[in-house]
Amino acid sequence: MDVEVLTISLEGNKIESRDVPKIRGYLAGKFPQYLELHNHLGGNKFNYSYPVVQYKSIGKIPNIIAINEATRILLDVFHDVKEIDIKDKVMSILEKGYILKKRKLGLSNEMIGYRFMTPWLALNQENYKRYLNADPVQKKDILERILTGNILSMAKGLDYWAKEPVKVLTELKPLEVNYKNKKMIGFRGSFVANFMIPDYLGLGRSVAKGFGTVKRAEA
Repeated sequence: MDVEVLTISLEGNKIESRDVPKIRGYLAGKFPQYLELHNHLGGNKFNYSYPVVQYKSIGKIPNIIAINEATRILLDVFHDVKEIDIKDKVMSILEKGYILKKRKLGLSNEMIGYRFMTPWLALNQENYKRYLNADPVQKKDILERILTGNILSMAKGLDYWAKEPVKVLTELKPLEVNYKNKKMIGFRGSFVANFMIPDYLGLGRSVAKGFGTVKRAEA
């Protein structure tokens, strides 16, 4: 199936990955009427469906990705936004690069290579302990099962239902990630899958804040 993906690159600005949530927080505060920008339902309630607006640092340049209907919201928002206050500095939005394209999403007849551009947060409290106690072969199997689930969850969130099994093979290395002021295990590396994933969409936990961003590997 085709999905519409809008990428807005805030050119002329550079940020670290830790600053990505600050952009999201600023836009959430300025445009609270758009649930898609922040997934916050009020109080302690959140919308846990696949985020259709995702904030990222790509090459240290802030980028915001919107999918399908959310592309209209993001275009409306950035028609008016001239600056973004991220607490320790104010980003002046003088240049904005817009790319709006239809991308393929779904099962493929061939295995496609991808790499994680930002750390993939695969583990939750439950599977973290299982992963730590596993041998190398079991760890690889655990991660591949989780990644398969992440792909299916993303697809479901974008209204695509796979009618055949999704297959993945991974080459990943763990690394320490500072997430919400806590040390966590993330993963970087590559994988192949019989599934078409649009560039710069995220997989796993906290994709709205830039984690798990994937890009098709160069042939």
